[in-house]
Amino acid sequence: MTFDFFEGPAGSGKTFSMVAHARQLIENDALGEGQRMLALTFMNGARRRLTSSLNAEASFRQKFDCLTFDSFAQTLVRRRSAKLTEEMRQQAEELGQFQGPCLMAGELLKDAEVRRWVARSYPVLLVDEAQDLDVHRQGIVLGLKQCCTTVVAADSFQCLSDGQETAGFIDQLLGAGTTHSLTQSHRTNKSGLLAAALAVRSGESILDVLKEEGIGKTGRVHWVGEGIELVEVPATAKNPGLLAWSLAFQLTQGCDDVAILTPDSKSAIILKAIETARTKKWNWPKGGTFGPFSITWEGSDSAIEYELAEAIGFPALASFDETCALLAEHSAQPIVRTVDQRVRRLHRVTGQSEFEKDQLVSFVSDAVRTNTRLGFKKSAKIKAMSIHGAKNREFDRVIVLWPQSATGSDEHKRRLLYNAMTRAKSHCTVIVLGTGRLNSAPFAP
Repeated sequence: MTFDFFEGPAGSGKTFSMVAHARQLIENDALGEGQRMLALTFMNGARRRLTSSLNAEASFRQKFDCLTFDSFAQTLVRRRSAKLTEEMRQQAEELGQFQGPCLMAGELLKDAEVRRWVARSYPVLLVDEAQDLDVHRQGIVLGLKQCCTTVVAADSFQCLSDGQETAGFIDQLLGAGTTHSLTQSHRTNKSGLLAAALAVRSGESILDVLKEEGIGKTGRVHWVGEGIELVEVPATAKNPGLLAWSLAFQLTQGCDDVAILTPDSKSAIILKAIETARTKKWNWPKGGTFGPFSITWEGSDSAIEYELAEAIGFPALASFDETCALLAEHSAQPIVRTVDQRVRRLHRVTGQSEFEKDQLVSFVSDAVRTNTRLGFKKSAKIKAMSIHGAKNREFDRVIVLWPQSATGSDEHKRRLLYNAMTRAKSHCTVIVLGTGRLNSAPFAP
């Protein structure tokens, strides 16, 4: 058994290198007859992206299972429940439905017989974005690495959970086998963007970096470097139009793949600015117009479900005709068309003539989750999402909207800003709401 740990900053190719190393293992017959590689991630979004990367390699097809830690833990606990003690069950019950199974799985993997049982099916283990793991999921990795050939990728600075301590876990990984330190960025070659991101990571001043690159000639604070802009916009709840105009102007720069990122996806002023950019047409001073722009908000599944159900306005009980009429009002959305098809199929096959609100909301939920699983959200040219939602993704152009409502420690804010900036391949614009904020974290020490 071997242990390989790939570490490096954002864009340095950790996942690519991890997958390439795993390919070598598979090609060197690391899997026996009937065995598969186990790939684990923390979030479902990372699981979908890793699955896509593995499916692109002929060496892996039909030879791996890509799961979240939660899913793996639940399966392990269910299959080996006879080995659980009452104390384990009580501790798990106190932790809840997500943390609890991970704690029990970590405890089960302290048993050598359980580890051998897992390794018979999964002799090779891949773990991506390991810096996101809490202590219970860390226990799963530490248990599995004793019985599996293990490949892990992580960058401790990209942990976005405020207050979560991962340094000790990363130190264990660094000392567990062979460490591959990656330093070169493969995502962008823009010197200003690279230097600004490094300044944020190092706790230095972005302005000091951009002063070396030059300053934009505008009437407001507007620092410019190669591949990076830092704009201070004195927008408040009383004049949200200023932020909307700044956002719309950035969108006129054009790009095939744009992401609008923010640390606070519930900020009223940011939501208003995005909605305005979606609906308003502006006039250029010298003639002509720009906008509106087609922007798709990529919220969490639960947020999308709630907003869509609220927009449709299902009554407590509706007839088949009433339900179809409600859905027809929103039929431009693919998710609603999926719900409409399901309602009509039920009516045709079972004769159901009335639909309760809870049932219809569950149909919306199922359709949203299917839409997410199949990756249809990625088709939009301009996407808006939280910084957390952009984890492990990349876009040609990134626009970061940084409101006064961004919360957390200074270190947490720096990690959020760094993750947002490093999603960009060609250009990143950071729009900071308010005045006089560029001399404090996360923009300066």
